[in-house]
Amino acid sequence: MEEQTVLIKLNTEEQLTVPKELLISNSPVFKNLFVDLKFDEHVIDDFSPDSVKHFLTVLENKSLGDIEDKTFRELHKLGTAFEVDWLKKSCRDWLKKKMESASSKEDKIYLFKECWFIADKLKDEDVMNDLVSVMAHKNNSLLLSHYLSDMSKVKEAQIDVVMKLGGGEVEIFLNNILHNLRGQKTLDSKLRYILDNMNLAACSEINEELYLEVMDTVSELPEISANDLKWAYKLITNTARAVRSRKKDKIERTTELYETRKYLGLFKNCRTVTDITKAVSEDRVTSMFVVIDLLLELLFSHTSTKEELQFFIKTLTEASVNKKIQKVTRQYLHNVISGLKYSNLEKSKQLITLLTEIEKSEEMCTNNENVIIKRHKVITITKYKEYKHLYIFKHPLSVACTKSDSKCGFILKDSIQEYNRTYKLCTDKYEYKDTGIHLHNVISAGDMYFYETYTGKCEGKQITVAGWWMWWKDWLPHITDWKCTGGYVVYNVSDYLVAKR
Repeated sequence: MEEQTVLIKLNTEEQLTVPKELLISNSPVFKNLFVDLKFDEHVIDDFSPDSVKHFLTVLENKSLGDIEDKTFRELHKLGTAFEVDWLKKSCRDWLKKKMESASSKEDKIYLFKECWFIADKLKDEDVMNDLVSVMAHKNNSLLLSHYLSDMSKVKEAQIDVVMKLGGGEVEIFLNNILHNLRGQKTLDSKLRYILDNMNLAACSEINEELYLEVMDTVSELPEISANDLKWAYKLITNTARAVRSRKKDKIERTTELYETRKYLGLFKNCRTVTDITKAVSEDRVTSMFVVIDLLLELLFSHTSTKEELQFFIKTLTEASVNKKIQKVTRQYLHNVISGLKYSNLEKSKQLITLLTEIEKSEEMCTNNENVIIKRHKVITITKYKEYKHLYIFKHPLSVACTKSDSKCGFILKDSIQEYNRTYKLCTDKYEYKDTGIHLHNVISAGDMYFYETYTGKCEGKQITVAGWWMWWKDWLPHITDWKCTGGYVVYNVSDYLVAKR
């Protein structure tokens, strides 16, 4: 049988004869045009001829192949416009790999522009979330200065993303704000916006002199309005209160991270989803990571109605807003959801739906408020009884540390006695002797969540799961060859990020 073809007309009056099957097998849009509506030609005049030809070659090869930066945008747009899902995914994967390897200013600016285009023009914020998740803890100083040097050219929504990418680089933001204030007579709306949304308490703690210079400069603008002056004084007052409150929290820092008996007691007392939200409201649970642990245990042994889970999400969101709760990292939650998809238990579908709702929530989930720290080393004190877990980590308040004989970090002591296991933060200097690590007194166990990763094989594929207690043994009983691949601490740095929570 002769191969059926259709015509694709380009904006140069050039016509391409293309196999009909090639188009309809890859795109539901083409299928609608050439099968349902029975058209035999289609005009693609809002893309360059080279882009359309490249698009058709990619469809024919069924592979993205090696592409250049300059061809990504048009190829991704074509994949989106004609709903070629595999191409769209391949483009996103290509972009994410570029994020992971990006080190130069030029690469980071390119990535920001492409992600902004997708979010702004294609109304899809997923890639911008990926950008923040992958790059927030890199050194983005040159990227930040590029966008902050002239804030009049930057949109407020772009400022939001720049702040998330700023991590704890408060000095770069404060210096660029001073640069933008020079020569100004009134307060620019963009400057007011960024100051309104910055974590000024962290700015004050990290560099009080620079923070005060910024606020003095704002207050002394020659033609500042009465309204802006009133706003500036209120901002200074609120920041001072926040700093006092934070100092009190630091005095009350905790050293205990985990105890089996307490954790089991928490599991025993949370027998419904309502019990979990109550535990959050009463400050017995201060981390969304622990909430996920409780859900993994609860929904394995108990069932909840759709209405109960909807109300749970609503009340948990409200509790998360009103309480200072550690958000769960999307990377971690995505790992849990991906593992559950291999479960052959029917009830896993309900849990996946629930966790996906949490993953979408900005109140409960984050891309940049936690730092994931891989365990550096384990030192055996007494085999089967006591160990030291060493972590290398530079806290935002210790960035100025100049100590050269050891690295900033912390040690967790893992003790096992009579079926009870505890993890405690070592605060005694003696514990750090000859470990190559030193502790700063800003480190608190209250900002930590500990978990391990395991790999197993399912249907010939290697899968990775993450968590504290081994939920995968319940939910994935058909997989038995689990191997531990690493220990991690998720450290909550939200108090020290540029962006106000």
